[in-house]
Amino acid sequence: MVTDPDFLRRFRGRHWKPIGVFSSSSQSGRQDISFSFISDQLGSIPPERFSVSVRCEGAGSGGDDCAWEFQGCRHGLVLLINRTRYGIRQMLVWNPVTGEQHLLGVPVFSDPSWNRPPFNMSGAVICPFGDKGPFKVAVAWNVSRSAHVCIYSSETGVWGDVVSAAVQSESLFAVGSRNVILGNSLYWILFGSQLRILEIDLGRENIAVIEVPLPPNACTDHCGLRLTTLGRGCVPSLLVMSTNLRAQLWERMEDSDGIARWMLGRTIELDRLLSLRSQDFPEHRTVLGLDGDDNVVFVSTYRGVFMVHLKLMQFEKVFENNPFSHDGTIHPFANLYAPGSGLTKGSLGS
Repeated sequence: MVTDPDFLRRFRGRHWKPIGVFSSSSQSGRQDISFSFISDQLGSIPPERFSVSVRCEGAGSGGDDCAWEFQGCRHGLVLLINRTRYGIRQMLVWNPVTGEQHLLGVPVFSDPSWNRPPFNMSGAVICPFGDKGPFKVAVAWNVSRSAHVCIYSSETGVWGDVVSAAVQSESLFAVGSRNVILGNSLYWILFGSQLRILEIDLGRENIAVIEVPLPPNACTDHCGLRLTTLGRGCVPSLLVMSTNLRAQLWERMEDSDGIARWMLGRTIELDRLLSLRSQDFPEHRTVLGLDGDDNVVFVSTYRGVFMVHLKLMQFEKVFENNPFSHDGTIHPFANLYAPGSGLTKGSLGS
């Protein structure tokens, strides 16, 4: 029973909560990564235990020889990649709570130029049995008119075969930086002249491309397109954010004829939910990030930073002021935590 994916999903939903936020910003040839707690119960633990600064060895004075990139976090693990001007050199899976680190080599394919600039790649870490169990790392990238995926398993210690899918696109496209997991599949947005979703079956290790034919005006003047699991279909829904803190939820549903189509589900009015009314600071608000797995969005306003649970339509203030860099990105970090339990200090070496 406890190994059933549905049980694990319900267990994490009840007991795994966001305990803080990683933020990353690039400065002088390095990417600084810091952590801020959002739970009052964890106030006695120094934030420095989760803060890390990664510097590339051998970087030139210009600082552009290599750089660490924060790819995201899931199931209590963090994924980073070490990118140089010649390509991706290594990947790292890090457990900030225990300090455990797994340094991975990059997959070696028949094409030696697969990861050389210009190169767009996005990675994800998955640990369905908890942060201390076996994990997988999936990387997705695009070359010409094809999308490619390769998966690493900690149980075997090797990368699997590359699986590919053709993308019928009139122009170039790119794999988005964020992803969501739904059931036993992982999803990325493919950005191009037309939106698509890349689906990876983690068990069978095959991929598919899902067309997203939204109306032409659906994405007009948007300030972000994000995948979520709020929808009722068998694939993730698409959240289109607007500058006035309103989000349209597009879902793939069956119409009256039984044909699956992308339709507007509902509009989420974050400005009304947070009661943002001010004549002095009417525009001082922005969406900092979204955790599509748990459907938690972080909104910075003149009244502080709020964490909004989109499924429950509930919110809580997590910061009095915005502590994040204006040019950085944030990643909510969730884990199991019992008050009074100790955390081992973790550090990330170069």
